[in-house]
Amino acid sequence: MQISRRAAAVAAAVSTGLASLGAAGAAFASSSAPRAADRVQVLRLHADFAAAANNSAGHGGPGDVLAALFAIRTPGGARAGRESVSLVAIPRHQQLAHSTFVLDGGQIDAMGSVAETATRFTVAIIGGTGIYEGITGQIRNVESASGIDLTFYIIRPDLH
Repeated sequence: MQISRRAAAVAAAVSTGLASLGAAGAAFASSSAPRAADRVQVLRLHADFAAAANNSAGHGGPGDVLAALFAIRTPGGARAGRESVSLVAIPRHQQLAHSTFVLDGGQIDAMGSVAETATRFTVAIIGGTGIYEGITGQIRNVESASGIDLTFYIIRPDLH
């Protein structure tokens, strides 16, 4: 199972930039969204595929690694940063995805297991640096014809 560009794009959405986090403090209403809406900031961003390289483990499946780069922008099209993604193929057509979003003021990391053919999935925000230090939450990823639409549900440590 070689990791495809499409699968990389889907998993890459795993975490996308928070360049305009301060303006994104909106509540949300969805049964599967985090429950403490008063503690959550919502941010919508978009990821565009830029480049990828596959490093096969030689087994045609588990152990293959794909590295991908995405340009991150706001819904209005403004540049917000970049995302670096690594995907490791694991058994049963799953991928372990780790993303780092490099944004003004710091970076955000996310991780999750994603089905190889997924076009919609949610991953965990596992931390950050700089102005994003201590961030947790989750990111919903939806693949579209124009790239990956990302919705961040962000919990800052000072909002607990």
